Amino acid sequence: MRRGCSLEEGPINFLKQFGNECKSIGDMMVMMQYGDAPLDNHFFEKNIQSLKTCAPQSGNLPETLSGKASVISASSGQPTLRFENTLLHSSYDPEKEAHQFAEKLKPGARVCLYGFGLGYHLNTVLDKIGPDGYLLVIELNLDILTAALKLRDQTALFKDSRFRLVYGTDEAEVSREIANEMERITEGHADALEVLFHAPSFKCIPETFPSLTNALEVLLLERRFPAIFGTLEKINYSLNRKIVTSSPGINILKDSGKGKPGILVSAGPSLDLMLPHLHRTQKEFVIACVDTAFPILVENDIQPDFTFSLDPQIDSAGHFIDYPAGKTKLVFTPTANHNVLKNFSGERYVVFKEGHSLAKDSEPDVEEKGTTRAGGSVACLGLDMLIHFGCDPIFLTGQDCAFSGNRYYSNHSQFNKQLQGKITSMAPLGKLHQEKSREKKQLSVICTQGNFLLTDQVMYSYLRTLEYIIQANPNTRVFNLYSHGAKIEQAPVLGSASELKRRTFFPSI
Repeated sequence: MRRGCSLEEGPINFLKQFGNECKSIGDMMVMMQYGDAPLDNHFFEKNIQSLKTCAPQSGNLPETLSGKASVISASSGQPTLRFENTLLHSSYDPEKEAHQFAEKLKPGARVCLYGFGLGYHLNTVLDKIGPDGYLLVIELNLDILTAALKLRDQTALFKDSRFRLVYGTDEAEVSREIANEMERITEGHADALEVLFHAPSFKCIPETFPSLTNALEVLLLERRFPAIFGTLEKINYSLNRKIVTSSPGINILKDSGKGKPGILVSAGPSLDLMLPHLHRTQKEFVIACVDTAFPILVENDIQPDFTFSLDPQIDSAGHFIDYPAGKTKLVFTPTANHNVLKNFSGERYVVFKEGHSLAKDSEPDVEEKGTTRAGGSVACLGLDMLIHFGCDPIFLTGQDCAFSGNRYYSNHSQFNKQLQGKITSMAPLGKLHQEKSREKKQLSVICTQGNFLLTDQVMYSYLRTLEYIIQANPNTRVFNLYSHGAKIEQAPVLGSASELKRRTFFPSI
């Protein structure tokens, strides 16, 4: 509380005494909570003026602090903020915490960061990335942004030519601006892109941005993968080292399928529709499959030309136990589960994930054997490889990316067979699939039939990556065959197996 002021004088006298400094009840409450330090409205006015240099597209900010915001004086004497139940910065030393946030960044990095907070971590990010770096910040909570402009002088940050801020109230406009800025900062510098999240700010995204929130959550999910499986990947990489060194790379398979159409078989529910027709394609098509679909094809007397594996988890090995490799070639990443390589007796070809941290000490092998930018989903790797083989057109089947018919996988999948052992009168198969689908956050996507269909954030991430690969390879035709799943942009849907040859050999029909 300010000296010389007593709340016993009553709220009216209190407001009169500090009327020149408090423009709202909210600001008054902040002053009461922040103890002896006054709220400097000059910060806000100066910050608003300089904000135009780094966010010219943005509209007005609230001029008063939200009642959801509580300003606290940290032990170091700096202000920190609690928004509802979330503390945005350390209550001990926000600047020290900020240095830890940016410690892994390298000079020249192009950083896309969600979360302005009070700005402490932004200054340390700029220090770390140096004169050749760039920082794009997204902040969707305008109450937090207002607090940052009232509590700290941000003018030096806003005038920095390496800094850009995107904020606003209209989700469509903000999304377009983010897309424009991302394209601008990555042009010619895609390899230097770093995506970061200020976790406390991320918890405070308003409910008025559902699509952007989902997109950011999916991005965060992808960024968490190395943290979740990092140790497991290291173990597999070490155990696979000799095989990786002795195996040929995918570079020698470049254009090996040129002039032939390709089919990528995944294990989604729609595979059940196409499976009876696949045996007719074995002579004229390059047939490739994800690891989960490999046992399905072998059990149905279909021997694929290629299969792919990248999952570091032990479950992947089960797709190859007791299933002969035959003529099938395996394309694998160095971090794939080592038991897969132990159980697969056929030809093996290694592909490195571009930019993977574990590949840094194997640069000669990486260059010689070949890389892929597709990650996360084995189907994404499979599509990228069929394009690498020179196949055209490429047909995707069983690639639902959604809960088609309220199911996760094909009826022929090992997953479905495992669930059948759990069926009871109280838990029929459909209910077991639904329980599995609820393990991750759900959202709606447009179905190939034009209506909406449920998917989860992991499959949504795979869907977007497939679309990115297709977009990045406009000279390769890709079709979505016999699918009742999610619509894949730039992959027209074929509704019957008879369209395969028509599209392959008579593309103008």
